[in-house]
Amino acid sequence: MNEAIKAALAEALTAAEEAETAAQAGRFAEARTLLDVVEAGLTAGETRNPALLNRRMKIIRIQASVEALLPAAEVEADAAPVDEPEVAPVNEPVNAPAPAPVALPEPAETELPPVAQSDAPAKVRGVAAPHALPDEGWDRVAAALRAQGTDAEAREADAARHGRLQGDAEDARDTWRARVEERFALQAQLEVCALRGDYAGANAAWDRLFDVVTAIRSREGAARRRGLPGAAAMRPVFESANQDSLQVRRWARGTKVDAA
Repeated sequence: MNEAIKAALAEALTAAEEAETAAQAGRFAEARTLLDVVEAGLTAGETRNPALLNRRMKIIRIQASVEALLPAAEVEADAAPVDEPEVAPVNEPVNAPAPAPVALPEPAETELPPVAQSDAPAKVRGVAAPHALPDEGWDRVAAALRAQGTDAEAREADAARHGRLQGDAEDARDTWRARVEERFALQAQLEVCALRGDYAGANAAWDRLFDVVTAIRSREGAARRRGLPGAAAMRPVFESANQDSLQVRRWARGTKVDAA
């Protein structure tokens, strides 16, 4: 089984790197085709093996960077017949701010991955800095949670329950449900850590949450592009996860909340 998973992840990694190269070169149709290979490899390469999880996370991070470039291709294609000057995506700097990952008219902030931050260092190919908030940011998050009446013990129980459901889904090879349950477990876990002043634990959950919500976004985007019947139901799942993470960022920046 491990050999099959390794082979699937190796194929997915190769496809992800080729998709990134294609997207950066403006070959967007090729990049989209390669992302289908990536998605298939990630589905076949679902695993709890710690040695292989790092490889999966690398693939997911590359996949996310490619996904972020694709809407630019769609907008550029739609705008081609119009006499409006557009900068060709192939000439965009690699380190330019990524466009919204879904080509919709909503404000860009609601479409960003949940913890992508404007002051994050530029990504090296296939490598991203861990996502983290400063200690004082977590203190503000904890204060906001207390103002809402959040109970650490109750949220700890939530984290454990969703963790069990995640395990059940992984045993059943239901990768979508596994990621959704993991996202709920991580959200509860980071709240518990914030309330207890465990900054390292909160940042570990926060960084992992980025990967999980990115995977949810990627699966939703792939289903939507393919016109799958479940795509419409997947969209609110991503939006809910994204909004929860955006709320944490707002609290960390000092946004006021009303007491419960």
